[in-house]
Amino acid sequence: MTAKAQARTPGGYLDRQRAARLMAALGVEAIVLVQPESILYATGAFAGVATLWRRAGAAAVLVPADPASPLAATVGDLQAAGFRETSGIEDVRSHPIWVETTAADPPDGSLVEDILAFDKARQSGFERPATFDPTLMLSSLRDILSERGLDTARLGLELGFVPVADMQAFETALPQVRWADASPLVARLRMVKQPAEIEALRIAAQLTTSGLRHALASLHEGIDAQTIGALWRGKVEEEARRLQLGQSLSSWAYIAVGPDGFAPGGPARRGDVVKIDVGAVVGGYSADVARTAVIGRTSPAQRQIHDALRGALDAALVALRPGRPLGEAHEAATRAMHDAGFASFSRGHFGHSVGASVFSEEWPFISSGCDVLLEPDMVIAVEAPYYVRGVGGFIIEDQFLVTPQGLELMSPLPRDLLEIMD
Repeated sequence: MTAKAQARTPGGYLDRQRAARLMAALGVEAIVLVQPESILYATGAFAGVATLWRRAGAAAVLVPADPASPLAATVGDLQAAGFRETSGIEDVRSHPIWVETTAADPPDGSLVEDILAFDKARQSGFERPATFDPTLMLSSLRDILSERGLDTARLGLELGFVPVADMQAFETALPQVRWADASPLVARLRMVKQPAEIEALRIAAQLTTSGLRHALASLHEGIDAQTIGALWRGKVEEEARRLQLGQSLSSWAYIAVGPDGFAPGGPARRGDVVKIDVGAVVGGYSADVARTAVIGRTSPAQRQIHDALRGALDAALVALRPGRPLGEAHEAATRAMHDAGFASFSRGHFGHSVGASVFSEEWPFISSGCDVLLEPDMVIAVEAPYYVRGVGGFIIEDQFLVTPQGLELMSPLPRDLLEIMD
């Protein structure tokens, strides 16, 4: 396998035809993307440092319902030129942020004269905001909507992201726009992955699995959660170097040692449960894989819990088929736990989509009553966790690509409860 995943092309990963169908169902003429991850997904471009405050007034991208109508954007002036080049969007407006930028051509001419000439378009009294000014971004967005004849339209906005204070600014700047919540629509767009996204998730799963295999093989009495995490990350980074990874790499780890199940714990004593839930993040796309081990021989209680979870995971995997609702897998896994004797067991979800977000878990979830149908090119993590304080934290989790035929395992590791015998 190569680590040279496909690069984002202008336009990002947005499927305009799918977006058009979803917008028709919502009854909107366009959507306005304001969440940084959604803008990156739709355009392939970073919307600027102002978006790091995670406020809805920093940048926006207009996606018309008509696939033939081009996208438009407004971003901070520091990144406007790069955003235009990377995204391929011709209509990119800008608004000033706190970073002072100008241009000059020394040493041939006068530095000050060059700067003043470049800045001559600034209005009298120009002054940069302390960070960014949402009213300036919204003024730019208002111009875009007015020119497109959308300033009185019903439009979608990611209301799951927009703070109440920012929503007031949107309503003030665009009083005739009728806003609808587009957060579920955007989530449905992002749940079906494009080839380059799948490749990034495949590499992330490969790195995660390699690191997890190494960490499990390195367990011993006396080890603690911090050391396990360092072992895992070290192997992930080593594997990334071997693959000559051409994308950004980060990672996360939830590791617990001992009978609590949530606390990091350690040093490990004989009989302790070790739960390792980890993910490498490649180009912003996070894997999610987990396994459980015991230092020394497993006790009957530990074996009973893990065997039940293994049965629940197997039941969920049987139920996960393209075209079937995710809720069926939750029902099957819950029934398996109850049949194994854990009649009071109640788990909110047995897995989730994975992708590029601020968290490893994305919508949709394998949850009770979820009517979302499993579709080809979704990438999901299927998990069976149970945290029994006094015994330990247990989890089995794997990552899968959904194909027309079923599930393709992206994280091949044994699912047995590993016994660590010195």
